[in-house]
Amino acid sequence: MKKTLITTSGLIVICLMIFLWLGNKDSMQPLEGCESNAELSVYCDFMNPEDLALTPDDKFLIIAEFGGMAPLVEMTSGKLSFFNLKEKTKINANISFGNNEWGSKDCSRSSDVPFGPHGIDLIQRDDGRFQLAMVSHHPKESIEMFELIENNGWILEWKGCIDVDGQYYFNDVSLDTAGNFYATHMFDSDFSLIRALWNVFAKSDTGFVVKWNTDDSFENLGFTSGSFPNGIALDQKNNNLIVNYNLGDKSILFNLATEEPLGVFEYNSPDNVIIKDGYAWIANHDHTVTESLGCGEMITCPLPFSINKLSLLDFSLINSYKFESKNMGIGTVGLPHEGSLWIGSYKSDRLAEASLSISE
Repeated sequence: MKKTLITTSGLIVICLMIFLWLGNKDSMQPLEGCESNAELSVYCDFMNPEDLALTPDDKFLIIAEFGGMAPLVEMTSGKLSFFNLKEKTKINANISFGNNEWGSKDCSRSSDVPFGPHGIDLIQRDDGRFQLAMVSHHPKESIEMFELIENNGWILEWKGCIDVDGQYYFNDVSLDTAGNFYATHMFDSDFSLIRALWNVFAKSDTGFVVKWNTDDSFENLGFTSGSFPNGIALDQKNNNLIVNYNLGDKSILFNLATEEPLGVFEYNSPDNVIIKDGYAWIANHDHTVTESLGCGEMITCPLPFSINKLSLLDFSLINSYKFESKNMGIGTVGLPHEGSLWIGSYKSDRLAEASLSISE
C-alpha cells in the first residue's frame, strides 16, 4: 500500500512537471547575437563548451565541446579545442595518434572517427608528462587518454582508451598522478527521461563512482552511490574525493581512506567541479528541471546558474558568484584564473568571462 502511494505521488509530480513545462516552453526566448556586458564578457563560435582545463603555462584553456548525451539530448559527436587567453581566440585541437600506452590493451580507435567529449581532466604524471583524460560518448562509451605536448603550441597525442560501452555511462573523470582515474557512472545507459523526472522527486540512487586502475581493473565505490553523480575531482594531496549529485542536489567531500563524508554542500543541481587555488569551485543550476526542458532546440539557453567556492577542508561555502546577465547559456563549470572566472556550458555557443571581484 505504501509503495503504491509513493508511486502514485511520483506519477502525479511527473504529470505536474510536464504540465508546467508545456505551459512555459514557449515563454523562453532564444539568445541571439554575441554581446558582452559589464558583468559577463562572452566569446562565441563554440559548440557547448561543457568542461574546461588550464594548460601548464596558464595561457590556454582546453575545452570539451559537448555533442550530446542520451536521454537528455540527441547523441552526436563533438570536439576538443583550445582558447588563447591573451588573444581571446579559439584554436581547434591538433590531435595525432600514438601508441596505446595509457589505456586498456584491447581498446582501439580509428583516427577518422570523431570524439564525443564530456568531462575532462588534466594532470602532471609522476613521470613529468601531462595526461588529459576525456569521457567520450561517441561512437560508443569510452575514456580517451591524450598526452598534452608543447611543440610551438600545444598539441594532443592520443595515448589509448578504456572501452566501457554497455558497462558504464560516465559523465566526468579525475586522474591521479599514476594514471589511474575516478569517474562518475551517472546511471544505466537505458535510463529514460521519465525516470530522470521521477528522480527529481524521489532522489533515489542511480549511479556511483568507479575507479579504474592501470592494471585494467575496475572498482565500484559503493559508498559514493547517489542520484545522478555528475562532476568529480580528486584531491590527491589530502586523499579526498569530491562528487556532485545532480539530481540529489548536493555535493559531498569524501575521505577515500575512511570512505566517510567530511562535508556536504546542499545546493540545487550541481554540475562540474574544479579544484584550483586551494578551493573547490562548483557550478550549480539555479533553475528547475522543467525549466531546462523548456530549452528545447535552442542553441544557447540563458537559464540562471551560480559558481560556488568551497573550502577543501570542511566544504564550507566561501563565496557564491551569481549573475543577472542573460547573455550566457546554462553554466556547467567555473575555472578561476588571474582574477577572472571562466564559465562553460552544455547548452551554449559561447564561453563567458566574469571578474572574481563580483560576488554575492
